[in-house]
Amino acid sequence: MLRFPSPTRFLTCSVVVGVLVLAGCSFDDSPSPAEERQFRTVEAANGVVDVPAHPRAVAVLWRPTLSAVTQLGHEVVATMGTPGSPDQGLGPFLPEEIDGADLNVVTNSPSEDDVNIEEPANAAPDLIIGVHTQFGAQSDMVQTLEEIAPTVLLEWEGTGSWREHLQEVAEVLGAEDRPRSVVAEYEQAVEQARQDIVAAGVDPARTELSLVRLQDENEIRLETSASFPGQVVEDLGFARPRVQEESDGDIDYIPLSHESLDQADGDVMFVLAGSGYPEAPETFSEGVWTGLSAVQQERVFRADQDVWGSATYYAAHSIVEEVTAALVGQKEPAV
Repeated sequence: MLRFPSPTRFLTCSVVVGVLVLAGCSFDDSPSPAEERQFRTVEAANGVVDVPAHPRAVAVLWRPTLSAVTQLGHEVVATMGTPGSPDQGLGPFLPEEIDGADLNVVTNSPSEDDVNIEEPANAAPDLIIGVHTQFGAQSDMVQTLEEIAPTVLLEWEGTGSWREHLQEVAEVLGAEDRPRSVVAEYEQAVEQARQDIVAAGVDPARTELSLVRLQDENEIRLETSASFPGQVVEDLGFARPRVQEESDGDIDYIPLSHESLDQADGDVMFVLAGSGYPEAPETFSEGVWTGLSAVQQERVFRADQDVWGSATYYAAHSIVEEVTAALVGQKEPAV
């Protein structure tokens, strides 16, 4: 049986996330007036688009795009978000130094088609970056958006697109080299976490880590290896329960009823619940949960789906920190 250290046995895991903030960034490559009138051509999901060579006022219509643009050191004049919610629903997509409440939100919700077209126009962007998903909602409005500013739609195939999305945004912004430092910092954090976890007596390769999302009172979703959190825990070297290795079809999760919770068991389990299901339980020691080995062995932990599902490098660092804390004994089990 796998043994985990008690909360009093903590091995320090310090993950330093280096970020570039919206304003006050230290780049001294400001374009001249002549350079500001220059354009580049980029290939996008909506075809070939001429974009400013040096964009100065970027509007984004996808929250992971907001994360990518800020990490690359650019200002955002308009963004997708959720007005009225804490941080306008943008906290997981931003560094700690930026308050999402201060940003100009031009949507009513995080839904890709819920854009108030007048609001992006009022923000006067010189570039709009949106996404093309399987639903194609922003593709349907691209002609209207192009009347405001050059518009680039990037392919988004699910939360597992987070790595490629950063690089694609960098190419649109003409900042192809900047993702290298973001990726390097993440890889360093992962390597340090692996060392701390192994030093705590846990072999990730022999530890099946289960990821269970509480969608609502009727449905749970098993996050597969193709999903964003699934990719991060695999970067850490963890094995996954066999049922969670692959999904059916184009989705990166496996939907189940709560009655099928036995399929979610693992050596250690993270249960994800967020703002979309505020009634979700805080602990998991009653009812259908009691038959799970992870619960019986007190190796079940609760995590915030709003963060674990946000598909950004900011969130990837948070997952690495949280998994490490749980396995070295710093995080209390949710029992």
